[in-house]
Formats: sequence, C-alpha cells, structure tokens
Amino acid sequence: MHASIWTFHGDPDRLLASYDALVAEVPAASMRFHACVRTPDGILLFDTCPTKEIFEEIRASEWWRDALVRHGLPQPQVVDYPVHVAFANGEIVESPER
Repeated sequence: MHASIWTFHGDPDRLLASYDALVAEVPAASMRFHACVRTPDGILLFDTCPTKEIFEEIRASEWWRDALVRHGLPQPQVVDYPVHVAFANGEIVESPER
C-alpha cells in the first residue's frame, strides 16, 4: 500500500464543498483508506493506493487534473510514502505480514 498527503490551501468551507462534489464522482468502493480533514487554512487529504505506480497514474491522469479544475480546487502540495501498517475501524488493513 502507498499513502499520499494532499494539502489544499484556501477557504476551508469552499474547499470542503469542492471536495464533496469531486468525491461524489468517485466510487466509494475504490477508496480503501481515505480521510479528509479541515485545517485552519484549508483541507488535508490522506489517501492510499495499492501501489506507488497506481498513485502516480492517478496523479498524472487527465481525469484527476480536469476534476480539480472542474470543482475549483487549487493545485495541492503532495507528498507520498510507502505504508508500513494501517488500521481502520479497529482492523488491520495493511501490515508487513500481508
């Protein structure tokens, strides 16, 4: 599993409304582990993909670039890392043993 952290700066209320509209286009089943948080100066997304390659494909995709523009989201700052272990709802969803 590979994780990325997306930081969007701007009015949090506006960014959250834009995020909600964008996420409505994405099948929930495709999000294995994802969180969006409000920050004092914007929003922060924590997202995972099965592999770094899939992360890179999505990030570079025309659909993603168009979706950001279509929903009025600014270009985010993005960092990414391999996942060591992840928990969701008290369950391990990724670990070295998997």
